[in-house]
Amino acid sequence: MPEPPRVKVQIEWGDMKHTVEGDLDTVIREVVQFAAKVLPNYSLASKLTFAPDYTSMVDDLSETVKLTPEGEVVLLKPEMSAENSISLVLLASKVASVVGTKSAADMSPEVISRATGKAVKTVRNTLAILTKTGIVERTGEGNYRLTIQGIRKSHETARGMNPRAVATEKQVTATG
Repeated sequence: MPEPPRVKVQIEWGDMKHTVEGDLDTVIREVVQFAAKVLPNYSLASKLTFAPDYTSMVDDLSETVKLTPEGEVVLLKPEMSAENSISLVLLASKVASVVGTKSAADMSPEVISRATGKAVKTVRNTLAILTKTGIVERTGEGNYRLTIQGIRKSHETARGMNPRAVATEKQVTATG
């Protein structure tokens, strides 16, 4: 079995130097801990900052949405409501753009319709509602993408549909 890729980060802050090497999660954790020590206000600010966890989003979305090799989004559960279908497809598109398998996060109503299996008219009507509630926003090109609030809410929806995530939450609740 090949060894997983390792990441090496060297931080220089004034006269302080810190080097960390390992798997991505370990390196990120150590960098954040270093920043919290060096910048006490960073620790306070990070508690107030929502930073999407795209890694867990991939896991949570894997039960409901897939991407083709061409970067096209495919919904696996067409029986979902139009609102959830559109939100999850847009979330998958966002995650794919962040990890580099798709060039842009925004999607046209027609592309969303193909991905969800919902009629274009249904998609347009639902997008209008999602725009009014602040979940999606329309781009200058007439496409749609999730707002930061939409990313958070859509991830919660995806997590609720992932049997592994639900089982882990139940286990944590029962033991915690």
